[in-house]
Parts: sequence; C-alpha cells; structure tokens
Amino acid sequence: MPIPKIKPLLLPVLRIIADQSGHSVKEIRERVKVEFKLTDKQIKQTHPASGINVFVNRVAWALAHLGMGQAITLERDGTYRIAKRGLTLLTEAPSELTIKGLH
Repeated sequence: MPIPKIKPLLLPVLRIIADQSGHSVKEIRERVKVEFKLTDKQIKQTHPASGINVFVNRVAWALAHLGMGQAITLERDGTYRIAKRGLTLLTEAPSELTIKGLH
C-alpha cells in the first residue's frame, strides 16, 4: 500500500485523537503507520524534488486541515485534542471526511 494521500488520512487521524486526551504528533504518526501498515522504507520516503519527508508532510497537512476545520485543537504543550466539532463529526459516523467538508 502506498503512503495515503491527505484526504484518506483525515478520518483516521480524527479517530486517533477522539479519546479526548492529548496526543503528540509523534504518537499520531506512529498510530497512522500501524493502521495503514506502512513500512519503515515508506515512512522514510522523501519527495525527489524537495527532499521533504512525504509521510510526515501528509500527516502534518491532515492535522492542519482538521485544525482549520475546528475539528481538533493544538494545545500549548504541542499535543492535539479533539474539539467539539470533531466529536460531532464522529457521531455522524462518516465513511470519510473531505477537506472541503471541513472548511
């Protein structure tokens, strides 16, 4: 399986944070890696032109879109927590989330 694009990461990342406790980016990445059964080689993949780590970048964008959509919040200590809107989204039991639907 290739590294998921941003859209397929939105719902799994929101579900990871759903327990209302704080989650570090490192923990979120690790749990995404396990959920999508990604290999260490995939996790280390960089974009040929920019040298940016693809996996890190995509998880960061998923977190950014969830934050812009007010589904999660970034706490001062660098942890992410689910917001009221995120809980509401999950109670609707969506099969997927979209960037457009978040904004």
